[in-house]
Amino acid sequence: MRRTARERRVLGLWSAACLALFLVLGLLWVGDLSLQWPVLVVPVVWALVAARPRRAEPARPD
Repeated sequence: MRRTARERRVLGLWSAACLALFLVLGLLWVGDLSLQWPVLVVPVVWALVAARPRRAEPARPD
């Protein structure tokens, strides 16, 4: 089953948000947020890639 562009976008944003949450919790637990904040760029880039507009896919016959 193929996902629609909307479903892929939502899944990408959801996974970026989960990654950001886990990274922040990990940094607060074992790291130093003032020194290691650049690692939070990863979920931001992930979200930007997930939210970018996609080309419409041609309809496929079933």
